Amino acid sequence: MRAATWVSSTQQVREQLLRGIRQGTLPTGAALPSERELCEVFQVSRVSVRQALAGLEAMGLIDVRHGRGTFVREGAAAHYVGSFGRYLELHRGQLLELLAVRGALDRLAAREAANGTRAERVVEAHRAYLEMAGAPRPDFDRAAELDVAFHVSVAEAGAGGLLPVLLTDLHGLLTESRLITLSRDGQLARSAAEHQAIVDAIVGHDAEAAGRHASEHVARVRRWVADFPADEHDPG
Repeated sequence: MRAATWVSSTQQVREQLLRGIRQGTLPTGAALPSERELCEVFQVSRVSVRQALAGLEAMGLIDVRHGRGTFVREGAAAHYVGSFGRYLELHRGQLLELLAVRGALDRLAAREAANGTRAERVVEAHRAYLEMAGAPRPDFDRAAELDVAFHVSVAEAGAGGLLPVLLTDLHGLLTESRLITLSRDGQLARSAAEHQAIVDAIVGHDAEAAGRHASEHVARVRRWVADFPADEHDPG
């Protein structure tokens, strides 16, 4: 059974606009499409579009100029990182709880995968992540997608069908934290090494080691989120 990927309409719009800001396809001063155009492009309601834009405005990434349109603020791409710090100040507890749940589920998924017979899924997903991690100029959005794909592949390698669904939905709630984490200096290489330890244990059918490595991998991210100061990366 393959996990179904689901995100809300608001999240779909917000993440696509965030990607454009981060990657520069929506540079400083660029006008965003109108609400009507965004509704047509994403096939969502005007309420979803307005909620997505309100979230980006609250993060300080766009300016909504009534009667003129919506524009990308100066320095928005760099400001995004600092906004994450301020977001953490408000939602750190919720993120830590989500990561704790994810750690427990990842541990269980890795143990199940090590006891299963479909380790090739995990190996293939890890190989794709390694290629991205070793690129001279990695695309962090793509790296985040491959990171999720790796962890979901571990769940899919087990015997059950519920874990992949639960982990896919849970990863969808951790998009911002994953992008910031992976953009840290050396983090792609660290994640690749930690993934390798999980892969080796699964291929070796060592359920205890697989579960331990998976749990430690998430625990490191959780500790970083717990210790992240609001102004660590704030360009202001």
